[in-house]
Amino acid sequence: MAFLYPTFLIALAAIAIPIVLHLIQLRKAKRVEFSNVKFIQVSKDLTASQRNLKDILILICRICFIIFLVLAFSQPFLPASESGAPTDSSQVTIALDNSLSMQNIHEQEDLSLLTVAVDQAKQVLDLFPATTPISINSNLNRNRAASVATGEARNTLDMLDYSTRSLIPFLTGSASGSTSSEHVFVFSDFQKSSFEPSSLNQLDSNRYYHLVPVKASSTSNVFVDSVYLTDEFIRPGGENQLHVKIYNASDKVIENCPVKLVIDEQQIAALNMDLPPNQLTEAAISFNFRGNSAKKAYILVEDYPVEFDNAYYFVLAPSGNLNILEIADNSSSPLQRLFLNEPFFRPTHYNTGNIDYSKMGESDLIILQGLNEIPSALVSTVAEYVKGGGSLVIIPSPSSQRAGYTALLQSLAIPASYTASSVNSSKTSLLVPERDNPFFRSIFSEYDSKMQMPAAVRSMLWSRASEDVLKFRGGAPFLSRFDRGQGQVFLMAASLDPAQNELVSHALFVPVMYRLAIGSYKQEQQIAYRLNGSTISIPVADRARREGVYKLVKDSVEFIPEQQLRGGKLIFTAPAEMGEAGFYELRRNDASVASFAFNYDKPESLLAQYSPSELKNFIRADMTNVHVYEYGDSFSVKGEFEKRFFGVKLWKYCLILCLIFLMAEIALIRFL
Repeated sequence: MAFLYPTFLIALAAIAIPIVLHLIQLRKAKRVEFSNVKFIQVSKDLTASQRNLKDILILICRICFIIFLVLAFSQPFLPASESGAPTDSSQVTIALDNSLSMQNIHEQEDLSLLTVAVDQAKQVLDLFPATTPISINSNLNRNRAASVATGEARNTLDMLDYSTRSLIPFLTGSASGSTSSEHVFVFSDFQKSSFEPSSLNQLDSNRYYHLVPVKASSTSNVFVDSVYLTDEFIRPGGENQLHVKIYNASDKVIENCPVKLVIDEQQIAALNMDLPPNQLTEAAISFNFRGNSAKKAYILVEDYPVEFDNAYYFVLAPSGNLNILEIADNSSSPLQRLFLNEPFFRPTHYNTGNIDYSKMGESDLIILQGLNEIPSALVSTVAEYVKGGGSLVIIPSPSSQRAGYTALLQSLAIPASYTASSVNSSKTSLLVPERDNPFFRSIFSEYDSKMQMPAAVRSMLWSRASEDVLKFRGGAPFLSRFDRGQGQVFLMAASLDPAQNELVSHALFVPVMYRLAIGSYKQEQQIAYRLNGSTISIPVADRARREGVYKLVKDSVEFIPEQQLRGGKLIFTAPAEMGEAGFYELRRNDASVASFAFNYDKPESLLAQYSPSELKNFIRADMTNVHVYEYGDSFSVKGEFEKRFFGVKLWKYCLILCLIFLMAEIALIRFL
C-alpha cells in the first residue's frame, strides 16, 4: 500500500488527545446528587468493571475515528498490477461491435447486447479525465475515427445503430499517431462465424487492448438460409415450385415452426416445419404466378429475439420465350412439332447447309439431331457456345461419319465414342428413373417402379458423366449431362429414328425434352442477392447505354453503385453503404430498369460466441498488452481496469470506516 499525500500521516499524533482525555476521566470522581437516601435505589447501579469497559470502547472508537480520518486525507492506494502501464492515458479508443447479432438479449439484463455494451463503454469513459481525447469506432469505420471530448463521445454512443458489417474492421491495423499510453476497449459478442482469432496476432504492440465480451442469454436462432426454384423458368399462369431452406442454429428440436410465403404483400402459402438441431431443413412450396410483371416476394419465419433474419426477400420475374435452335438433316424432325405445341417455345430449324452462325449465340438451347456430317465450323462454334454458358443436346444419327462426331466430342472434352448401328441391332430396355432424381421431379403424378419403359439401340458409348439422367438395364448410360465450363452438354446414346428408339413414341419423350429445354433457361438476374458487395450483371438495351447514371433506390434513399457497361451488359457492385435488407429498384434517369432483392449475410445469423477462456487461449504469452475480461456488468469491468492500470484507491473506504466509528461512539454514549 502507498499514500498519495503521506505528509498527512503526521496528524496521527492526534491519537494522543482521546488517550489523555481518557486518563483524566479515570482520575476524576463522579458526583451524583440526590435529595433523599430513598432515591439512591432509583439510579442505575453500575459496577466499576462495566464503566471501565464502556470507557475503553469509547476510547477505541475515538482512536479509530482519528486514524481513518487521517488516512482518508493521505489517500492510500494499492499500486497497479501492471507496473509498465500508465496511470494517466493520453488517448482512449472505444471499439464497439454494432453488427446485427448484437440484437440478441443479454444474459443478466433484459436488454440488447448493443445497449449493454454502450452502457459499459460509458462507464469506462468515467475512468479518465474529462480532457482525455476519445475515439468512438463502430463496424462502419474503415479507419480510426477522429478524437472528441467525453461529452460528445457519450452522444456518439447513444446514436449508434446496427450495421450489416462484421466486427471492427480497423482493429488489425495500427492507428496513425498512436502512443504507448493509448488504451483500446473492444466491446463485442465475438461471434465464431465472423470473428477471426488470427486477427489478434496482428494487433499493434504499442497499444493496450481490452477485450470485453458481452454474453447473450441464448445463441439459438432460426433463419432462412436460401430459396431456389425447381426450374429457373417461371411459367405465367402455371404452377411453379419454390424450395425453402431453413436453418435451426440451436441444440434443440423446434417443432411446428411457422413458415409463410408472401407475394406482393399477399400470403400465398403457409406451413409448419419441424426443425432438427443444427441442420438445414428443406421444404417445397407450390404457387401460381399471375400476371406478366415481376413480383416482390419473401419467406417469413417467426423467431425471437433476433429478428433481422426472419424474412428472406426475392424477386420472381416471369420468364421470356425460350429460343431453341435445332440443326438436323431430317426436315420432318419430331422435335419441331413437339416444341410448337407450347407458346413460350420459339423453335428454329436449320440443316447443315444453311446455318446462320450469328443466331447461335442468342439461343437458349442448341440441339444437334441426327447429323450425318458435322462441319468443322459448327464444331468450333458449338464449343465456344458451351464454354460461354450455353446448353447443347447431341442426338446421334443412325448412320453417319464417325470423324465428325469424334471431332465434336473431342472439342467438348467428352470421353465418348460413336458406334454405327443398324436396323437389325438389338434393343435394350431402359431402367425406371429413380424416385428422388431431381430431373424427374414433378413429372410423375404417381410414381410406379414397375412402369413400362422404352427400348433403344445404343449408338454412343461413354462411362463417366456429371449426371446420368436415364440408363439402360445393366447400368449403361442412355442420357447423361456433362458440365463444361459455364455450360452443359446432354448426350443421348440413341438416335430419334423410331425403328431404333422407342422413346419417341413413349409418354416420357415430351416431358424429357421439355425438361431439357426449360433447364437450359437462365434468368437475366438472380432472384436474390446478399448485402456483401455482390457483383451483379444484367443485359441492357442499346438506348440505355448512351447516357445516364444507374441508381439503386429504396424508399427515399438513393445509392450510386460502381458501374460499367460492357458487352451489352450493365455490371455494378452493391454499395457497402446499403445497410438494410429488402427490395431496391434500379433506375436510370428516373426510369425503372429492374428490381432487386438483397438479404443479410448468413454468418451474422450464427450466434455462437467465443468465451473469455477461449479468447485467452488465442493470445500468445508475449502479448502482455492484450487483456480479456470475464463476463460481467459495467461496474466489474470498470473495477478490474482500475485495479490493473490505476491501482485500488482506498480513501473512500477509510472515510466510510471513519463515519462508522463516529456513529459507534455516539451509540455507546447514548445507550450504555
